[in-house]
Amino acid sequence: MSSTERLLKAILTICVLLLGLVALQAFRGGTATVSAASGRYDYVSIISPVFVYKGVQGVLLLDSRNGNIWFVPKGTDFNVNFKDPVFVIRLPLDKLDNAPQ
Repeated sequence: MSSTERLLKAILTICVLLLGLVALQAFRGGTATVSAASGRYDYVSIISPVFVYKGVQGVLLLDSRNGNIWFVPKGTDFNVNFKDPVFVIRLPLDKLDNAPQ
């Protein structure tokens, strides 16, 4: 057996032992419980993080309370700043409850 084969087997054995230790920690119950509070704007969903509307690049948002689609344009300089939102269209989400035709 050459020295490279012994080195390879030693490295693989160490990797297997370390992965086994990680797996044992997961099964031993070392997990923590996590809770999250809903955000202030949890009704807003990002439809497209990069969207071009009337030649201006920005973010496209959906307000799930009423189905409004909003476009928030980015500034033109190198700083990441956003301008006031622009109303694009209203989706009739209330028609989703109706039976299909």
